[in-house]
Amino acid sequence: MKCKHESFACSLTVNRLEDTGRFNADVTIVCADCQTPFRFIGLPYGLDLNGAAVSPDGTEGRFAIAPKGEVLAITDPDAIGGFTMRKGSTP
Repeated sequence: MKCKHESFACSLTVNRLEDTGRFNADVTIVCADCQTPFRFIGLPYGLDLNGAAVSPDGTEGRFAIAPKGEVLAITDPDAIGGFTMRKGSTP
């Protein structure tokens, strides 16, 4: 019988990116019954320190976060803000 995916388990990791003064949250979700991973849909692949992205397989959501009420300072406008990938692309 096929699993109906009615129970879930999730994992959350909060990262403090010291060199940038930024934070991000990595989220994964699996079916608690059959252990099938869930994919995040509609987000670009990569890392976005100013938004959201997903891992190359789509199973880890990567979200930029900040403490409520704090303004994000950009200390170095030339600093990397993340990266994106396209499926099937070659360097």
